[in-house]
Amino acid sequence: MPPQTLAAVAAIVSFAVHGNRIEFRMDHGSAELTWVSPDSFRFRRSLEGPLPAAARADKEPVEIKAEDAPGAVRMRSKNLEVTVQKRGVLVSVRRFDGEPLMRDLSEPRTAGKGVAWDRAMPPGSRFYGLGRGDDPTYDWRGKAGETEVPFLLSSTGYGEYHPGGGPFRFDFTAADRYRVQAPGVDYYFLYGLRPKAVFEALHDAAGRDLGVPAASGGPPPSWASLREELLRLTHGFLSAMLHQGFDLARYAGAPPDLLARAKQVGSLVPDVQAGSLELSGFRRQLKTFFAAYEPETREKGYPLWHPLPFQFPDDPECARHADEFMLGDEMLIAPICDASGQRSFYLPPGVWTNLETNEVAQGRRTITIKTESLPVFARNGTIIPLDSPGGMGLHYFPQLAAEFFVLETEVNDWTQIHASPAAEIYRLQIDSKVARDYQWVIHHVERPSTVGYQEIRYGEAGTQKELSDRTWFYETAKKNLHVRVRVNAGESSVIHIGW
Repeated sequence: MPPQTLAAVAAIVSFAVHGNRIEFRMDHGSAELTWVSPDSFRFRRSLEGPLPAAARADKEPVEIKAEDAPGAVRMRSKNLEVTVQKRGVLVSVRRFDGEPLMRDLSEPRTAGKGVAWDRAMPPGSRFYGLGRGDDPTYDWRGKAGETEVPFLLSSTGYGEYHPGGGPFRFDFTAADRYRVQAPGVDYYFLYGLRPKAVFEALHDAAGRDLGVPAASGGPPPSWASLREELLRLTHGFLSAMLHQGFDLARYAGAPPDLLARAKQVGSLVPDVQAGSLELSGFRRQLKTFFAAYEPETREKGYPLWHPLPFQFPDDPECARHADEFMLGDEMLIAPICDASGQRSFYLPPGVWTNLETNEVAQGRRTITIKTESLPVFARNGTIIPLDSPGGMGLHYFPQLAAEFFVLETEVNDWTQIHASPAAEIYRLQIDSKVARDYQWVIHHVERPSTVGYQEIRYGEAGTQKELSDRTWFYETAKKNLHVRVRVNAGESSVIHIGW
């Protein structure tokens, strides 16, 4: 049903600046814009009468220039220019360099029990988020639906979050605009050149997870339900739902092949309900990895699962693949959710190593893989720590430089790990905050001529099992170099690999 028409178009009569808050005085209704940071603001409006009371969190003062321009009120922060038209109270936002970000096309009008208004949808722009769905693609263009998680992420460089209670409906079926239908006009605008910056702005503005759905229950376990759960997880993480659950226990009576695949998916969900089932061996190797990413979720609002548009926003093809994701910044995960034991999936930009076979593949293409294991690909230029009873394996995938920071919870400090090519050598460095055995695994390199540092030369072991402190072994078949070293607490270990 089209929105009903107001008796008269609202107009701004004057405005007043109260610190971070700009109050608009209108001929009818009320509106205000409150700056949260130079990158984000909250806009509220009532069509008739005063605005309802709202809690105001203490924020640092934001340096704003507000001016009375012809036909509009214009506000500038360090990064944004926001214009509010006096007639109709339409909001538009540009970057400080003039690049348009968001633009209202219509004044909010009553619709059902709430209001609705239209926003510009530029050609080529993509829109993600809005909660847990089971669509195999991420982009909302050409679609419409209701949501209880009204966080929308745009590829043009912004997000919008509506903090009030729902229901909300977003309609992207028009060619050049999308419609927001909500109980009222109350939203945060969140600017960010990359999705990670938008998520940080959301975390700073909202200060909470956008919803934690119950993990238990659901349809009877099947291949279809497993794939649906995977899609709902990836859509949820791209909607800033940071702590989703997975009920692995309900797969306990499933056929063995389905149970194995469910374990592979569930073992990568931080909040998994396993019941009497054991998690996968891979999950046990990821204890350090998971712990390292917890502060990023807590302090920046990033999910541990990085949906492809979150990690690779400049590659439009990534919006087509909601059944794969990055685990952190390092690993591409492509779960298999059918009985065939194989699947095709998209490799994003970069160079990728199959952790099972050590084979290398170039990105920006679709490949097919058949395996009983979980398909995991490491990105070139990363270090992946994997725990084992004997210590920590550090898998480095050159030739780009890489680093990883391990959170040592027992001492509340960070072990810093670096690896990089330097002239004709590779330099490996561990600044360890605890005493630990480490084993470097440098993938895809030729047999070295020297391993050590300054006058210290490491000995060559006859087999990988014979590795001990300050020894190395070259795995000819895979072209992997293994170097083992014991590092004491507070010690810096530096190793140079020469050819």
